[in-house]
Amino acid sequence: MTVDYVNNPNQRTPCVLVLDASYSMSTKTSSGKTRIQLLNEGLKEFEKALRSDSTALTRVQVSIVLVGGPNSTAELLMDWTDANYFTAFKLKEGGNTPLAEGLELGLNLVETAKSNLNQSGLSYTRPWMLVMSDGEPTSLQSDWKTAAEKCKQAITNKKVMIFPIGIDSASGGKRLDEISDRPCIDMQETKFNEFFVWLSESLSAVTRSRPGDTVELPDTDPWRHVGI
Repeated sequence: MTVDYVNNPNQRTPCVLVLDASYSMSTKTSSGKTRIQLLNEGLKEFEKALRSDSTALTRVQVSIVLVGGPNSTAELLMDWTDANYFTAFKLKEGGNTPLAEGLELGLNLVETAKSNLNQSGLSYTRPWMLVMSDGEPTSLQSDWKTAAEKCKQAITNKKVMIFPIGIDSASGGKRLDEISDRPCIDMQETKFNEFFVWLSESLSAVTRSRPGDTVELPDTDPWRHVGI
């Protein structure tokens, strides 16, 4: 964990990225680049966008859960990190898509972030969880059902906002619709960098608000309006 609550007592907006790095992410797109290459480029753009926004830089927190990858598991790749310490690093693809386990990790991270902020006496807006995948989860159906229900319950209880993203016409898009009250959007190859810039701008807008406010995000339907 790389956070500084003493020298930076600003309100925070935690955002956990649950990222698919399964073998199917090695699929080449029409640009000649693989999906994982485009995702890595998007993460670099996210870092760049955060660093160019003084508000986001001091108020956004990021953590990353990797689903698949060389270990073919769901694992914490980066614990909570203040945006000014965030540096994008390359993800490597491989293995299956244990997305249910990734969702469980993400939800646990959200609760950890809130607990740490409460203990430090800092306010925060409702955490975000972005879930990006290009295929069907390989988790047991029972595990997937449990994880999806926990996601929906956490949303209902206003513990987190979950944004599902299907990568490059994801075959698992319908499954991603099961984890959120927001529809899964399909991110085509040309939109990766644009999306991560949108993410940085949106988090910056949210973190300027007060808990309970309604914020109008940069225009990316169908996620334009969010309650904080």
